[in-house]
Amino acid sequence: MDNFANRIRGYYEEVLDPLAKQFMFRRPPTVGELRRPPQVLLLGNHSSGKSTFVNHLLGDDVQSTGVAPTDDGFTIITYGATATERDGAAVVSNPDLPYEGLRYFGDQLVSHVRLKLRPAELLKTVTLIDSPGMIDAAKAENGRGFDFPGVVRWFAERADLVLVFFDPDKPGTTGETLQVFRESLAGIDHKMLIILNKVDQFQCLHDFARAYGALCWNLGKVIPRKDLPMIYNIFVPLSDKPKSRLPMEDFEKARNDLICELHRTPTRRMDNQITQIHAYAERLRLHAMVIDKAADTFKSIRARWRGLLLLLFGGLGAAAFATGMVVALPVIALAAVLAFSLTELITLPRAKRRLIRRFDQIFEKLHDRELLLRDRAEDLRMMWEEVSPRAREIAEKSGLQSFKKMSWHDRELLEELTGKLIPQLRSELYNAMRGSEAPAADLEQDRPAMLPASEPPRPRLVEGVGSGTPKRKTFF
Repeated sequence: MDNFANRIRGYYEEVLDPLAKQFMFRRPPTVGELRRPPQVLLLGNHSSGKSTFVNHLLGDDVQSTGVAPTDDGFTIITYGATATERDGAAVVSNPDLPYEGLRYFGDQLVSHVRLKLRPAELLKTVTLIDSPGMIDAAKAENGRGFDFPGVVRWFAERADLVLVFFDPDKPGTTGETLQVFRESLAGIDHKMLIILNKVDQFQCLHDFARAYGALCWNLGKVIPRKDLPMIYNIFVPLSDKPKSRLPMEDFEKARNDLICELHRTPTRRMDNQITQIHAYAERLRLHAMVIDKAADTFKSIRARWRGLLLLLFGGLGAAAFATGMVVALPVIALAAVLAFSLTELITLPRAKRRLIRRFDQIFEKLHDRELLLRDRAEDLRMMWEEVSPRAREIAEKSGLQSFKKMSWHDRELLEELTGKLIPQLRSELYNAMRGSEAPAADLEQDRPAMLPASEPPRPRLVEGVGSGTPKRKTFF
């Protein structure tokens, strides 16, 4: 795991971060985010049993429980030798923790974040993030005071497993739940598990079937797929609750299967990191190549206009000297100043706006060969729709003339990273998980799957060797 983590960090630092700064793309994950342990995000309606499930996992009453909403903030529960708590300001200001990005959601959110350290064995390899229960009353006029769907999206993108809890009383019917599914959980189905909790409340199979059907119907409205994901029907055994009349063996097995999935989160962690860097690199490639092409075109237009005006008025000045009409030089100079001013203030800004409006056509032209591949076209266009608003905003505010041209070497390295090196990394991880590197796995089996705290050696660009012909630089 350390080897894979170091290579991923090297790809960010050596290739992606410099291009992201050059073309003002969103920043890559911080060192704290890359080093963080695996994370599990728990979402659900209020009173759906999230906190009770956390307490069951940890074997201690870490979270408050109850029928009414008991928690209005995000609680990060991680390992500590002694039980300690930290408030949100201390959490987001610590560079060693991966939560600096939360400060951009405002002080109102920061005041609703808590960090709890507990000496539980599970927390040595997994960090749990409990969220406030979702309700119906969180409208724009009387909401939470912060962008709740945006914060959920922030946590969900960085989590390695997302557990979404429902209960028999509210099987997916709250408005905030549907909003979170549409706005916050779109595109992360691969790490989302649906849970119908508290099935021990049912006293007959008919009631269970109605609640399960209602949950499937509600999920069908927000998950755009023909087949719904698997639903874990579970309960948390509590001594003070009456026993159900239903046979509970299958529900207990489902709970054990869910806990096994949670224990496999460290393996998911590295796979999710590879998915994250691949998605980041693909979007950066689209963003940078379109802006680079538009900037290059704009600079050519500007050079042609300046060359034309210089040639025109330089010729007029030379003709005035040759014919002895020196008195006409001030007029020619004034006309040249006016022409250059009009070009810089009117003609070139119009050209820039036309180029920015044509970003879609530039994208289509640059990727025409890739778009011919039917299984690739839809994916590429969806990624471009995601990054194009930001690309246009940056081009308008910064000006196309401010972007330095992407070098051939950077372009080739980015293409190689997205097309070869990252898929190769995923293949190596798959082989390692299958046990093809048994000695290395044996050495690591007694250690938690966490990233190293020390600074790892970075992969370096090396010259190709083997023949007399020099090869382009690449990663090995």
